[in-house]
Amino acid sequence: MSMISSVFLLRSLVFLLILMLLLLGGCASTEVLKPTGESYMQRHNDERTKLTHWQMNGKIRVKTADSSDSANLLWQQNGQQYRIILSGPFGQSGATIQGDPYQVQLLLPEKGAYQASTPEQLLHDYFGWNLPLSHLFYWVRTLPAPLLPYQSNLNEQQQLAQLIQDGWEIRYDRYHEALKPMLPGRMKISKGDLQLTLVINQWQLEPDFAQLSSFR
Repeated sequence: MSMISSVFLLRSLVFLLILMLLLLGGCASTEVLKPTGESYMQRHNDERTKLTHWQMNGKIRVKTADSSDSANLLWQQNGQQYRIILSGPFGQSGATIQGDPYQVQLLLPEKGAYQASTPEQLLHDYFGWNLPLSHLFYWVRTLPAPLLPYQSNLNEQQQLAQLIQDGWEIRYDRYHEALKPMLPGRMKISKGDLQLTLVINQWQLEPDFAQLSSFR
C-alpha cells in the first residue's frame, strides 16, 4: 500500500471515529423521562407547599403564532398576595400586576389602573394572552395546581422534569441546585401555539417585605 493510500485510509478512519462519537453523543443527550411514583410526589409536594413567601428575579418571554415578546421579571409573593413587575419591551417602563385570590390589578405608568376578578382575565383583556397565571403560582414551585389531574415525569437525575396539566406542558430545563428545596432556573410552559419561557436568575426564600409598600 502506498504512503498516500495509507494517509487517506487513516484520515478516513479518524473521520468515521469522530462521526460515531458525535452520533453517540447526540443519542446520549436525548433525555429519557420516567413517570414519578406516588410516594415521590407526596414528599415533593409536601416540601414545596411550605414555600409561600419568595422573591424571584429573571426574564419572561411569551411567544405566539403571531408575535414574540419579552421582559425583565420581578415576582414578589407574600402569602396569598403577589406583585409581579414587568420591565423592558412589553413591560415598557414597569407594568405591575398585583393582587390576591379575590382581585387583581394592572398598573401602567401614565395610563392608570385596570382591575379584574382574575389575573387570566386581566392578561387576556390587556395583552391578548391566555396564560394560566393562577396555575403559575404553583408551577414555578414545581407543584401541580390543586384539584386538577396531572402527569409528572422525572429526568435521569431524579428531578421533576415535566408536568402535564389542564392541557399545558411544563418543562423544567434547569434548577438552582444550591437551594433547599431545589427550584427552577429555567422552565417552559406551552399549549398549542403559545409558549411561555421563564429564566429565573435568582430566588430569595422568606424575604423581608417589611420595607415594601402595601400590595393593595
